[in-house]
Amino acid sequence: MESVFIYLLKSSGLIAVFYLAYHFLVRKETFFNSNRWFLLSGLFTSLLLPLFVIKKIILVEKPKLTMEDLVAYSQQSTRTIQDVPVVEAFDWMQLIWVSYVIIACALVIKIVFNFTSLYRMLYQQQVIKKEKFKLVNLNENIAPFSFFNYIVYNSDLYSNDELQSILLHEKIHSQEKHSLDVLVAKLFCIVFWFNPFVWLYKKAITQNLEYIADQKAIEQLEDKKSYQRALLKVVSHQSCLSITNNFYQSLIKKRIVMLNKNQSHKRNSWKYALIIPALIGFVFLFQIKTIAQEKEAQTFGRKVQSDKQVGVTIDKNSTDAQMKDDAERLKKEHGITLKCSKVKRNSAGEITGIKVEYKDKEGNKGVSQVDGKEPIKPIKFYKYNSSIGFGSPKQVRVFTNNRDEDRVIELAIDDSTDVTSNFDFNFDFDIETPEAPEAPESPEAADAPSLPKHFWNDADSETKIIVKKDGAKPLVILNGKVIEGDESVISKKELDELINSSGKSGDSDAQIIINGKDVMKIRTDAMANAKMQMKRLKPMMKRQMELVRSEKGRARAEMDKARSEIDASKPEMEKAKAEMLLAKEEMLKAKAEMDAAKIELEKARAELKNQKK
Repeated sequence: MESVFIYLLKSSGLIAVFYLAYHFLVRKETFFNSNRWFLLSGLFTSLLLPLFVIKKIILVEKPKLTMEDLVAYSQQSTRTIQDVPVVEAFDWMQLIWVSYVIIACALVIKIVFNFTSLYRMLYQQQVIKKEKFKLVNLNENIAPFSFFNYIVYNSDLYSNDELQSILLHEKIHSQEKHSLDVLVAKLFCIVFWFNPFVWLYKKAITQNLEYIADQKAIEQLEDKKSYQRALLKVVSHQSCLSITNNFYQSLIKKRIVMLNKNQSHKRNSWKYALIIPALIGFVFLFQIKTIAQEKEAQTFGRKVQSDKQVGVTIDKNSTDAQMKDDAERLKKEHGITLKCSKVKRNSAGEITGIKVEYKDKEGNKGVSQVDGKEPIKPIKFYKYNSSIGFGSPKQVRVFTNNRDEDRVIELAIDDSTDVTSNFDFNFDFDIETPEAPEAPESPEAADAPSLPKHFWNDADSETKIIVKKDGAKPLVILNGKVIEGDESVISKKELDELINSSGKSGDSDAQIIINGKDVMKIRTDAMANAKMQMKRLKPMMKRQMELVRSEKGRARAEMDKARSEIDASKPEMEKAKAEMLLAKEEMLKAKAEMDAAKIELEKARAELKNQKK
């Protein structure tokens, strides 16, 4: 109902704008027909323009809710319900709507009564059909009027010349369908009865219709003074129905003044265009709807966009035609050259050996080769933003150490640099948080596995690790097997610790090269990049915090308003309290289940480490 109320207010405002434009700009001009269409278009524009909405989309950060937030909100809501007294609030809006409907119904009943009176007046009366008009001569003291093609008059009250002038006037009303204008104005008065301008608007419409009929009638008469005397003679016969066009509808003085006024210059018609800026201003002020859409979270280094991911999979059942089509597609759409050669198949047609090479426009290239007796495992090739290679891209989640300022940053990297670290970012601004009761800590996110599986053994791709330390002969590990150097240079445990360390490569003089990439340098560059990105994000986060503060203030105001308008009875309040407590118990139960799952995860991780040993 609130939207209907707002719509009525907007339409009422536009009706007022059109009426004021008519009253102050063109009311005294003799553009009577133009004024008629201006007034009618004003009514329908006021009815339709508030339905026209321009949507403006803004991007906002996606809010992050944790288990702590939910538990805290549950407890705070429960305490709020306990503290708020039960008050029976009077619904003023309901009273307003009831009053609106009652008065609108009364106006409808009045119009129905007028139609009934008109029907009784014309019922069983002698009707003379002349041309397309129906003339009704009543023996009653009533002012002449017309209703559509009916023209009602009393011939005994006027001379023959006066009667001809009156009939000519009413015929023009009938020909021009002025009764439709009157009915439209009446309907708007029913809907917008509370708006004083709509009643002035109706008066302006009916008065302008009289000007039109007077102007066109005087053009067909030779004696203008005789027509004006006929106007004055019907002053005493004012008994008429409000739904009809009657000969004496507006003030006689104004009609006579308009009859003797010189025609307005056509150059004055520019005044009608002055309404356009007002309508444009109305649209920009009230008809622009702002829609907030969640945008993708800012990522560490770059955005993760799934629409930039390209992938091709070659398995044991791939045909030569399929591999050729995939290669042509990559070349045509992405500029990547993918070449499959040395294909060997067994008696079942399954691929047992193949060499796959790739090269892109940036000069990145690589090769994966398999040669054996067993069917090959799927060989996956991907290009994900600037990453390219065999395998599939992964998402690394990075958590800060500061519990109050936890941030989650996602980074798309390939399988050869799968690293998870705890970065401690310190911001030099305060974040205000609403007071809430303390809640049990939510389970911390599980740590990522210590090493990607293919660092030691992965049949899908070839992984080569080179370890240089203390000037000794480099240790070379290919797919988990030592093929060169002394294994005593560094143990697997030390290698794990280096790769999973906090990123401070200065803690060790070891240099680790995996598939031609210096892992420690990658970690150092990642740290520098992270700090640069967080520095860049500070202004944006400050603006976000200001937005959060304003939203928090608005939410607090809404809560205060809701607190003052609570009209629920005491049993209903107790029921709501019980439901909130039940929800709290369910949330605590869910947290306990998450804690149990975490313990199980830790056990599984320990078993996995034991198996590796």
